[in-house]
Amino acid sequence: MVQRKMNRTGFTSRFVPALAVLLVLLTLAAGCGPDDELTDPGGEAPADSEAVPTMPAARFEQPTPVTDLEEASAADKQADEEEAAEEPDIAMGEFAYGNRCAECHGEGAAGTDQGSSLVGLAMSEAEFEDLIRTGGELGPDHLFGSTKISPDGLRAVYAYLTSLE
Repeated sequence: MVQRKMNRTGFTSRFVPALAVLLVLLTLAAGCGPDDELTDPGGEAPADSEAVPTMPAARFEQPTPVTDLEEASAADKQADEEEAAEEPDIAMGEFAYGNRCAECHGEGAAGTDQGSSLVGLAMSEAEFEDLIRTGGELGPDHLFGSTKISPDGLRAVYAYLTSLE
């Protein structure tokens, strides 16, 4: 029995390394086979293979850092002030008035039996905006939200009405 066990150990010690070498050689041979390339030397994909497209490597550029936040904030404030200082477009105000107000207040804001004259409007711009946005005491007929007239459009209508004399 001792002899049998020794023969088995001798066989295993010689067989396992040989088997490992054989597996490594088979793996290398399988990895280097003729189907390794997806394209032939002519540059066309073989008919029996399905090439999977790949995305090119992404390239990202570094964003420009803001080095001085106070300077950037001051530039934003200056841009806002310049935008607020721009005069509203009276022609745009006249157009918006014609679409929204002329039906009741008449052409040139002279007034009709449905609405009073708006010539010589004595409201401030804030009061005018409050009236238009809330309807004021006049009710829902004068309720124009920001979806019906934009803030710039409202400023233009006010500029148009105050230009009438």
